[in-house]
Amino acid sequence: MSKAEERALEAYPVKEEWVGNQYGGPEDVNKISREKYTEGYHQAEKDLELSWKDIKEICVQSVLVEIDLGGLVSDERHYTEVLKRFKDFKERKEK
Repeated sequence: MSKAEERALEAYPVKEEWVGNQYGGPEDVNKISREKYTEGYHQAEKDLELSWKDIKEICVQSVLVEIDLGGLVSDERHYTEVLKRFKDFKERKEK
């Protein structure tokens, strides 16, 4: 079972009920909701996936942050600033 399917099952557990006049027995009334949840989960993964252009921009921003901070600094402040700049870049790109 994939992570998406596990999360969907947590959100919409199997719930069998008699619906209408079916002949085979009770139906899982949450089945369609789980399927849609799983589809949405996979789409979100695709939307959040980094491309080579994103990695390139992160590298560029890392160098610029080093320059702005006055040299090679590999601490939380450096990476926090790179992340902030990358998020700004992504927002501008989406507009």
